[in-house]
This record gives sequence, structure tokens and C-alpha cells, in this order.
Amino acid sequence: MPANPPTSCIGSVLHFCSVEAGQLQALLQLLEDPDPFVQNHIEQELLKAGSSVIPLLEAQWLQTADPHLQRRIEELLERIQLEIVGQALYAWRKDPEQPLLPALLHIAQLRYPSLETHRYTQAFQRLVHTAWLQTSAQNDLLEKFSSLNQHLFHQERFRPELTRPYQSRYYFLNEVLDTRRGNLFSLHALYYLIAHELDLAVSLIAIGNRYLVRYYDGNLHFYIDAWQQGAFLLPDQLREILRRVHLSDNLAHYPPLSPPYIVLRVIEHLIQAYDEEQDPPKKALFEALRERIAISF
Repeated sequence: MPANPPTSCIGSVLHFCSVEAGQLQALLQLLEDPDPFVQNHIEQELLKAGSSVIPLLEAQWLQTADPHLQRRIEELLERIQLEIVGQALYAWRKDPEQPLLPALLHIAQLRYPSLETHRYTQAFQRLVHTAWLQTSAQNDLLEKFSSLNQHLFHQERFRPELTRPYQSRYYFLNEVLDTRRGNLFSLHALYYLIAHELDLAVSLIAIGNRYLVRYYDGNLHFYIDAWQQGAFLLPDQLREILRRVHLSDNLAHYPPLSPPYIVLRVIEHLIQAYDEEQDPPKKALFEALRERIAISF
């Protein structure tokens, strides 16, 4: 169940509530009806209502003590949210100029239906602005990155989650922004997003399930390890590490990840995380999202 379910219709939902709340409340009263035909009809009508019905379903969840009804409501919320997120990611994919941030927040909405994406967009923009204030005075590129590292890992106190780094929550960008903790994927994704907004020639690369931020402008070439507070790695240093762990030291084997591929990778990470957490419903939900978007991606 999403955290902090709202108990009333607010904002953009107000008009919808005043017009159709009675009809929807009547449908909600039938959620306990065992007739499959009735259940199918209710589901179709609620799916048509889309995001506007989410506050009503969440309020209904709070009002009942029946665990079976609560699970039924959770399943409906997941179906509605899957439709919303699938459509949002499809629209995002159609525009090649779209930044990665909205897609990562859409993915988080599947887990947190009431997620206020604008709040996290603003939090991210604040990080970018304060990072720009720290780095804009630097003319030397390495000093610029050093200032960015100082800002993110010391002033803002972002750090690795060492106790449970593969827990599902740390793949969601909103959780990273709230807790200031991330895993190998999310810390590097955040670093990449901010550096990209600062017009630095960065990309995200994957080496197995590990990540690095790559800088390459045609002349200067190095890597940044956000897990190690932004430590720099020269290409030869990275090759040596790869040889040591018996991986290919041909850096061409680790190309920049495209934004759509990053989206697919984080979904795969979440499926694996929910499998390890023994949460079949959440695993199935993100498998359904993967299946829904795989063709268009």
C-alpha cells in the first residue's frame, strides 16, 4: 500500500469528485460482491476513471479492516497505476529530447501512486541550481567535478546505503532524495542527471551490475565512481581493475547507456529486488510494466 494515502479529493481531482463521486462511491460499495461479473464491471469502470479515482480507493482502504478487501483495493490501485505509468513512459519514449528524470519518477509512481512528482522535480532542480553555484566559478574541468563532489557528498550528504544496498526502495529516485542514500545504480544515476544538467559531457555506463559515470569530450576521458564519493578513474586505471576481476578490459565493451535502456535496467533491478525480498505481487507488477513497455522501447 502506498505511504500516506490521502483521505480526501484535492487539487485537480476536486471537479471530478463533485461530479462523479456519488457514482464511484456506489461502485466502491460493491467491491465485496463475490460475483465475477460485478467485479469485472467495477474494475473496468475504475480503470476508465484513471488517476482521479486513486484518492477514493485509498480512502476506502483506510476505512476497512478487512484484509481481503484491502488487498483487492491494492490490486485495483496497481492496475490503474500500471496503466497510467505505462502510458506516461510510452509518451516519454516518443520524444527523444525528453530528459531521464521524468521517466525515473514515473517508475516510482508505480510503487507510490500518490507520489507528488512536481515536489521531487523541484528538489532535483534545487540540487542542480546549488551545484551550479558551486561549480560555475571553476574554469578547470577537474576542479569543477571536485566542487560537484564536495557539494553532493559533503554538503548535501548523499552516501551509499551499505546495510541493504539492494533493497528495492533504493532504486527509486524519490527515496534517494528523501533519505540521501542510494545504491550502485541510483547514486550514479543521480550524479549523471545533475552533471548532465550542468552541461558536462557525461554518460552512464554499466559493468555488470555496477555503474560508473563516464566523461568524454573528444579529448579528455575519465570515469567517476559515485559510490566512492566521486573518485576519478583514468581509462588505464579502469582497465587494470577490470583485468583484476577477470572482465574484458576493452572499454568499448561498456558503451554509454541510452535513457530508454536505463529505464529498462532499473525495472529489471526492481524485479530482481522484489524477488529477493519475496514480494511476488510487486515483482509481478514490475514484470507487467516491463512487458507493457518492452515493445515500444
